[in-house]
Amino acid sequence: MEHKSIPFEIKDMSMDSRTAIIAHAVYNNIDRTGDISTKGMFKSSWERKDSIDFLFNHDTGMVGGNVLRTFEDETKAYTEVKFGNWKLGDDMIAMVEAGVMKGASFGYETEKKEFIQKEGRKIRVLKQVRHIETSLLTKTPANPLAGIVTMSKESADSMILELKENLANMEKFCRNTNASDATILNILSTVEEYKNIITKYDTVSTPLITDGEASRNDNDTFRKNILLTQILSKHGKN
Repeated sequence: MEHKSIPFEIKDMSMDSRTAIIAHAVYNNIDRTGDISTKGMFKSSWERKDSIDFLFNHDTGMVGGNVLRTFEDETKAYTEVKFGNWKLGDDMIAMVEAGVMKGASFGYETEKKEFIQKEGRKIRVLKQVRHIETSLLTKTPANPLAGIVTMSKESADSMILELKENLANMEKFCRNTNASDATILNILSTVEEYKNIITKYDTVSTPLITDGEASRNDNDTFRKNILLTQILSKHGKN
């Protein structure tokens, strides 16, 4: 199964009914992996009524609710979901409200494709896919700077600053949430990914941790252990 992710966008959300319409795919642009998603590529899968899961960070063990329907317009595809009446459903709503969710994604298997030459490279055009799952993500693509041949220092620095803001927001959420340990540990895996990217590409001086609870000189292992200790203490575990 492959995945494609886009920035987080909710078309509509109701707290009363615990439902949301999530944009999960964008059409007609070349994505980071050199693919183009096209309108109609989900049609056969949707008409077959293939089972579609609603997940947190692509984790098949973390089902956030049920898929009510799927549809598309000229530029995007959407999944309407109902958040589950269980802890993870509550956690995901809380993460949406706290601004921790940063992306949406779909898992798929390619059934029909074609290749074209565009902008001097070979591009895969997805014509028909099996839609397997839609996820809400705390993470951006695994490495938002990977595969970029040229990027101005200003653009790269801006991206790093955005990652740092997201990182601080996630750590703040973990320290103050009543979310389950499983949810928090899943978020912490994203925290570690972000820190690795920032360490590799950072050329700006903004501190990695901005909440004042950890020294800039603390190493990653120490900071993670402190965070885990706070989380487990909050949940009454030793």
